[in-house]
Amino acid sequence: MKKTVLSIALALVAFQVSAQDHSAHDTAVADTKTYHQVQTVNNVLTIENARAKATIPGVKVSAGYMKITNDTDEPIRLVEANSSIAKHTEFHRMFMRDSQMAMRKVDALEIPANGSVELKPKDYHLMFMGVKEALKPGQEIKVTLVADNGEKFDVQLTVMPMTKY
Repeated sequence: MKKTVLSIALALVAFQVSAQDHSAHDTAVADTKTYHQVQTVNNVLTIENARAKATIPGVKVSAGYMKITNDTDEPIRLVEANSSIAKHTEFHRMFMRDSQMAMRKVDALEIPANGSVELKPKDYHLMFMGVKEALKPGQEIKVTLVADNGEKFDVQLTVMPMTKY
């Protein structure tokens, strides 16, 4: 029983530390340019810097980041995200609550007409929960973004290495 509680506590602490400060990590990783810098999904969406975090051993969660640009004159509401790498993939937003970082699921992510939204650390991001196998640096994963009209957009994310914090 003690081992189980200790394992869960360590996993939560590792995820919390990982969730607290990605800014330096993502800047350093961005300089390597090993991920897809720009993906033209179709004449509707352009994706830049799509990446996911490698998983910590024993932790079954990860996060995904990217800039999504809507190249049309109408806003696009993304209402779902799916990936075969995890049991659940959701849009989340991090925010401060009582001097603590908190995270919430977002039901829809609106990409403004001829505008963009950036999924980034400490803000909106993709959350992969129940990751089925460890995500390793350099691995390519596919995420399908689904709009409220049913249109689907496939995006390739490159798994980036974890760094020490």
